[in-house]
Amino acid sequence: MKRLLTLNSFILLFVLLLTSFLPNKVSAHANSYGYMDVQDRSDRIEIDLALDFSELAEAFGFTTAFESADSIQKMEEVLSKNEETLTNYITAGMNVYRDELICEPRVTGTNVSMTSDNYPLAHFQMEYPCSGESTRIAYDLFVEDINRSHINFVTIEGEKGTQEFTFTIAERELVIGDRNWLRQASNFVILGIEHIITGYDHILFVLCLILPAAISLGRVVEVVTAFTLGHSITLGLATLGIVSLPSQLVEAAIALSIVFVAIENLFKWKMKKRWIITLLFGLIHGFGFAGILQEMELSSSTVASSLLFFNLGVEIGQIAIIALVFPLLAMARKYKRFPAFVTTSSTLIMAMGLFWFVQRLG
Repeated sequence: MKRLLTLNSFILLFVLLLTSFLPNKVSAHANSYGYMDVQDRSDRIEIDLALDFSELAEAFGFTTAFESADSIQKMEEVLSKNEETLTNYITAGMNVYRDELICEPRVTGTNVSMTSDNYPLAHFQMEYPCSGESTRIAYDLFVEDINRSHINFVTIEGEKGTQEFTFTIAERELVIGDRNWLRQASNFVILGIEHIITGYDHILFVLCLILPAAISLGRVVEVVTAFTLGHSITLGLATLGIVSLPSQLVEAAIALSIVFVAIENLFKWKMKKRWIITLLFGLIHGFGFAGILQEMELSSSTVASSLLFFNLGVEIGQIAIIALVFPLLAMARKYKRFPAFVTTSSTLIMAMGLFWFVQRLG
């Protein structure tokens, strides 16, 4: 009876852990992303700021109008109707200083675009007409009142060259021309960690891989190494623009990979070289990882280092997840009901994979 209670407690813990990974929304990622293009001129600063339109709609109470807009043109009409409210929020939360004197903003235009993952972005074109030698941008949007996980990727072009920066809740000020290599490296490592930890589809795939492999650490290392090798190859190829696939196809294939591995667990297929299948699916997942870096449009001078540190962050996050789950699975294998637990867990994961597959094809 004691062993039965212990296994039941383990199953409850694992289910809680699994459900904590699942998103509240239908997306397989929960991060909030924005983008900023900055043109550094001698007499002005020009900024094209892109923010998640759906989050703005929810935060400012026009979700119904936003969701009923079924085209970019209609979304732009919704944006126009709420332009004053949104631009007031932006100009209050983002300030530009030249020689430490604040620059008064001027809104020059708005529009809507779609990301490669079919997420709408609301664009705000801002102009700050002022001169000076040094330029500082302070950014407090989203992180205090809408989404604390918000990240904004900045690209700066100007007389001081090309520069990239990442605004987060911990990094809210940018000085143009001030290049801190260590800070940027840590930002991309953190971005990689966050991307895998909030990448629920990738997590479910890895969990499904190690469920039957928990018989030995060697088997876990084998399949995880194959997955790492696969996604590292295509992450690099896609980010560098060497190979490209439609995002809808990639996302649907990632969901299908989850379904395949879950079915493999359910039918207990004896695949002596499971690492080969894992490697192939890793290639697909790599295109998914590359999506966020492609959206950032990294400059050629920084793309290699950004890619390296982002991938390092992904690996750190992946290792952390496995280090958390593997000891629990190794303990649970001592119980007779463990095969039933694997079956139940794989069924749940397969159902989520099927849901994502149908949704993404649609």
